[in-house]
Amino acid sequence: MTINGKPYYYLREMARVDGKPTMVSERYLGSAEDITATMASKDAASLPERTRHRGFGDVAAVWGMLDRLDVVGLVDEVVGPRRSDAGASVGTYLALGACNRVVDPCSKRAFADWWTTTAADRFTKLVV
Repeated sequence: MTINGKPYYYLREMARVDGKPTMVSERYLGSAEDITATMASKDAASLPERTRHRGFGDVAAVWGMLDRLDVVGLVDEVVGPRRSDAGASVGTYLALGACNRVVDPCSKRAFADWWTTTAADRFTKLVV
């Protein structure tokens, strides 16, 4: 955003809500000078104590292919609507399983542990 000819920076997360791109979070980062000063300072309070590194590219590529093939939609069309007590549809569960088998095969019991090592929840918007 530019105010009085001076750029200010924000970190924004976008997601599709009801099919439309919508900003779901925003954090003010400051001006270019503020960001440079923060990065140059040795002040531990301004830097994160820890970071998380999660798999993204491989999962995103597989999920994108499954989405383009409409795997979820085709399976759900055959098996019917999801049950009211289910966290996701049958097609979604099968697509997640297929994604896991392509990226980093593991048992069904170990799936939740694998899921936490990925950033897939950012674009699938699922909580497993």
